[in-house]
Amino acid sequence: MFKNIFPGRIKSTISIYLGMHKVAICEEKNGQVTLIAGEFIQSDAEWPAVIKKMVAKYALKHVNVSVVIAKNFYQTFDIDKPQLEEKELLATLPFTIKDLVSESVFDLVVDYFDKPQQVRKNPQITIVCLPKSRVIAIREILSNNDLILKRVTTEEMAACQLFENSDEANILLSQQGNELLLSVVKNSQLYFSLRIRGYNEYLPMILENVESQLVEGLSLEIQRALDYINSQLGIQTIGCLYLALQCPDIQLLSEKLGSYLDKTVQPFDEQYDYHFLFAYGGFNKGLAE
Repeated sequence: MFKNIFPGRIKSTISIYLGMHKVAICEEKNGQVTLIAGEFIQSDAEWPAVIKKMVAKYALKHVNVSVVIAKNFYQTFDIDKPQLEEKELLATLPFTIKDLVSESVFDLVVDYFDKPQQVRKNPQITIVCLPKSRVIAIREILSNNDLILKRVTTEEMAACQLFENSDEANILLSQQGNELLLSVVKNSQLYFSLRIRGYNEYLPMILENVESQLVEGLSLEIQRALDYINSQLGIQTIGCLYLALQCPDIQLLSEKLGSYLDKTVQPFDEQYDYHFLFAYGGFNKGLAE
């Protein structure tokens, strides 16, 4: 995603998550991804100062950076895939969405990824766009700290990188701002994503006090998603539903949801800090740079 903006030789890479209210940095050593810094902020206006502080503290200069940017800063559109060669397709993408965005298409950076084939539908793509000024601002923040921007990716694509390449479909339910993001991943590819609102306020509470609102409500939302991927994407079975939620009763919540859905549900790998989950997903495991 946006991987050809700044071409060049690939050096060692860190992943930086840039959100409206948080910044985080991960590094990869010997195949292990580790969170080395994470901080909550008031707004994106604090990005320059926070990045400067983190780079100085952890001696991160002169490395390449893969940026995972929060949903606040980009838009996505699903369309039928035009039957064009790759170069021609990339050139026409901005004009495909010109009636769907408020900005001039000349002020946007636009890329796409293929969607899995749906039953009885033409091949589709998801177009992703963000303001060119935002990309330039990010590059300048990094450049001012002797860092090199190599690629920009989205939360949805970062979710795919949290799983090993597998023929088995898995679901990740993660907490992002005031939303929950449900991601269905198979073979390191995003098959389906859904943003769910209305449940974050219940997550910090004792589960027995909000079971009907949280467990029953979430079960219905997830079951609708399961029905969709079954009928439209032909995915009949799910390996596991993983929860990456800031919930004190996450083990009990997993058991309750598993019982309601008749699926295997468990907390996501505890090595990850759920607050900064997508910072871990900036390292590309399956797609070419």
